[in-house]
Amino acid sequence: MIQAFLYNADGHDQEVELDQQCLVGLDERSLLWVDVDGRDHDEVEHLARLFALDRGSVRELLNPQEAPYLDNYGEYFQFDVIGLSRGENGNGDRALTKWLPVHLDFLVGPRWIITVHDGELPFLQAFRDQGKGETVIGALSPPALAASLLDWHLSAYFEAVSELEEFLDRLDEAMLAHTARRSLLGGVVGMRRKVSQLRHFLNQQRPVFYGLSRPDFAQIFEADAAAHYQSLERRFERAVDAVDHARDLVNGSFELFTTRTAEATNDLVRRLTFVTVMLGVIGAVAGVFGMNFETPYTQTGTIGFWVVIGALGAFIGIAAGLARRRGWI
Repeated sequence: MIQAFLYNADGHDQEVELDQQCLVGLDERSLLWVDVDGRDHDEVEHLARLFALDRGSVRELLNPQEAPYLDNYGEYFQFDVIGLSRGENGNGDRALTKWLPVHLDFLVGPRWIITVHDGELPFLQAFRDQGKGETVIGALSPPALAASLLDWHLSAYFEAVSELEEFLDRLDEAMLAHTARRSLLGGVVGMRRKVSQLRHFLNQQRPVFYGLSRPDFAQIFEADAAAHYQSLERRFERAVDAVDHARDLVNGSFELFTTRTAEATNDLVRRLTFVTVMLGVIGAVAGVFGMNFETPYTQTGTIGFWVVIGALGAFIGIAAGLARRRGWI
């Protein structure tokens, strides 16, 4: 599906039908953004004819590479990043959002910009929805608009990290409030996997964000756009740092889990030790009275038996109370 948005700093921002007429009236105060959801062959060929795209661009759009790229075609430049789209978890738990990678291609020309993706990217719609009235986006250069969209693109990664941190906080609270359970370990492992995926996606895009701020690419930007891409590189590094921090939090949660497991094991060992001691005392007393020596007390019959049983019960009760007070059991 193709959507075309014409931004005019001196007129009205509007969605238009994409045709040759859209390109004729473009000037320094107007900007055309074409957003393509899907990689339909006919739609891509339509774009190639309207914007005189190189056949290499067409191949990239129809068959996106696994790794992001950055190419300069002279009249325009083209690159690819990995956006994040929300998937369905099936259990409705927002904290366990399934983030799906979506390849997003940018083509940036003299007064136009094209974005092509094969899945829903919420931040693109959010960018369009922020304009509640007439805007001056048309006065931006296409590289500046691309930098703005890339900034929104990175915001999705910050949002993903924020959700992971919220879930880890709840996981830590559950570990502190209750005994460490096997299901909690599954949550830690799941978060570790998600953080690794986010880090992998970001690392794949590193050549693109660094490449856009290189001197050879800066020559094709206006001065303000070049500054935007330098700032964007720093924001990219902050996104990487945020993901690394999330990984440290996951490691901290795992250490908390192992600590709580060790505490539970120590508690169990203390209880078993206490029970063993009590049984040993009982066995010792029973052994003493089972010796083959005649004493006056062993001739007391039933009365003596219940006295011994009562004494053992009182001893165990006092010992249990003392152990409970000291936290042994």
